[in-house]
Amino acid sequence: MAKLMVELPQTHTRTRLLAALPFLCLLVGSAAYAVIFGYLTILRFESFNSSIDDLGFYNELMWITIHGGPNAWTSYAQSNFYATYPWQTASFLLLVPAYAAFPSPATLLVAQAIGIPLATIPIYFLGRKYGFSGWACAGLGGCYLLNFQLNTANLLDFHLQSLYPLTFFSMVLFYEYGWKKLFLVVSLISLITNPLTLVLTFCFLAAVLVRECSPGPTFGRLTSRLVGWIRARNVESLVLVFGVVLAVFEVWTGSIAGYHVGASSAGSGYQGYLSSVPDRLLILFVSFAPLLAVAFLVRETVILVIPLVAFLAVANMGYFTPIGRQDSIEFLVVALWGLMLFASQRTGADRLTKVGRAIRARSSRLFRKRKARLPNLTIVTAVAVTAAFFVVLSPVSPWNQFPQLANDLNERPSDIVDITPADHFLTTAIALIPSDASVLTQNNIPQLTGRDTVQWAMPGKPPPNISQADYILSDQSSNSFARDWYTYLQPYVEVALTSKEFGVSAIGYGILLLQRGYHGAPELVGPLPYNPSELGLSSGYLAGSIAVHPAENNSDFWYGPYVDLPAGNYTVTYRLMIGPGASASAPILTVRVSNGTAASPMIYASSKLVGGDFPAPDIWVNVPLHFTLESFVTSMEFPGVWTTSGVVIYLSEVTITVVSLASA
Repeated sequence: MAKLMVELPQTHTRTRLLAALPFLCLLVGSAAYAVIFGYLTILRFESFNSSIDDLGFYNELMWITIHGGPNAWTSYAQSNFYATYPWQTASFLLLVPAYAAFPSPATLLVAQAIGIPLATIPIYFLGRKYGFSGWACAGLGGCYLLNFQLNTANLLDFHLQSLYPLTFFSMVLFYEYGWKKLFLVVSLISLITNPLTLVLTFCFLAAVLVRECSPGPTFGRLTSRLVGWIRARNVESLVLVFGVVLAVFEVWTGSIAGYHVGASSAGSGYQGYLSSVPDRLLILFVSFAPLLAVAFLVRETVILVIPLVAFLAVANMGYFTPIGRQDSIEFLVVALWGLMLFASQRTGADRLTKVGRAIRARSSRLFRKRKARLPNLTIVTAVAVTAAFFVVLSPVSPWNQFPQLANDLNERPSDIVDITPADHFLTTAIALIPSDASVLTQNNIPQLTGRDTVQWAMPGKPPPNISQADYILSDQSSNSFARDWYTYLQPYVEVALTSKEFGVSAIGYGILLLQRGYHGAPELVGPLPYNPSELGLSSGYLAGSIAVHPAENNSDFWYGPYVDLPAGNYTVTYRLMIGPGASASAPILTVRVSNGTAASPMIYASSKLVGGDFPAPDIWVNVPLHFTLESFVTSMEFPGVWTTSGVVIYLSEVTITVVSLASA
């Protein structure tokens, strides 16, 4: 650090503080970033919007490393779809000491929230090494922190490649300053962070060798010319090598970030992304063409759109394609470094192409006038446009108009800040499971990882072995993320209950905890409430949290909710209200409990409501229906149909209450 601070003027205290002000501002911004995103990612985890397949996977690897060592990796990976993935991501071992002190998935989220903004430190000093002013270097750090895809990657669970900017820019910085030992250590970490980061790091190291080693007589004629051609273009060629090799790697493997694309399970998860070669080639062309232009064009050009297009097209390409999220971090790294090289003094006239020389010759007068300003102006332009993208597209921006494109959940962070009663219930249900018990669950409950055996049902993975499970925990609550994953676990829940091998230990809020060999009453019981936003409206509209059916419409009111319920006795309560104008005998609507298709439903209970069932207009009334299930039934429905009243009808909630369950 002392050597880095030599870049700052060594004059009296006030001058030194003013010189250090950009760096201090960048540190404050980085600290704020860490606090905000650490807080949001932990809330997202506690509200069960995280996934086992990402956060839980690393949490389980951490846990088995502490309790069984690396020997446990292979058996765990082979049973969980990632055949060799732990070996490719061995850099997570650096986090083991912190995890051993605080063994929780939250530890990984905090480490990521700190590690991502730490990359601004090597970015700043690398910019100083390239000759930028302090504020320009702070602007480079701002470009990095404001990138909306980086924000999305930070919110989306835990991924080691999110920490790659820190290792990459540290690696480049140590190389530029000649710190060979640190350079080699950080290079090794970069190589074992992720399959794609391995390729990027390898390309950089190969380019470094080309720069440092002169071609000797042992090189073939063609090889010598190729090496000489790369050497003649120096740092610009590094960006070129990055782009070309990365493009070849992606086309060859048919992947974007090491995931097998268009494989046997096409259409599920990552398997359905970019399954056609033309799609991949188009994305590669649009992504890398501006970057390669940066490698050959010169800083002296007055076309500031070029670095801007390069930065945005590569760093933000994930927004316009399925790349997205953490898989766009490598693009951000290459683009940001390319921007630094483009705007720096490192691009000399001796390395220009013929086109570059012609452009420089025509703009020489403007270049002489603005020689000192163009690098800073380029960075300012990139910061301004990146900030605009941040405002419109970042998942943490209150002005984000496209939340469904900000993350997989179609939610803004404000939608996950409040921990719901269902979240509290699920947390309590998890506490009923012993730490040494084997569990079968679904992908949205990474809280259950960190044990000897945890299985989860999802496409693209080997099917779970229900005979190895002591507990089965499912979540079909109002969390849309949870309901999606419940679909894959539902067949195993049905088998467990119909076989009588499991009993219900907890039920409520759409959560069902099954315990092998359990035959008593549930230890934990709660209601199953559903508000109108979780129902489907056949007619009418939502007015805030209330569903409204107009008086002039005589069609069905709502359908749903759809719930899987075990055998037992239940009561469903409809909270309804009508407007004025209905006589005591006038039919209002019919509420029912049914199962099956709309054409031929099996009806368990039904009630035709008339005006006399409502003591007065504009007063809420609870309408109960009792029903009994003899066995586990899927897709139970509780609709309101056949409205014939000619008055306005309001619905505020449908609540299912467990009266008693049949013993297993």
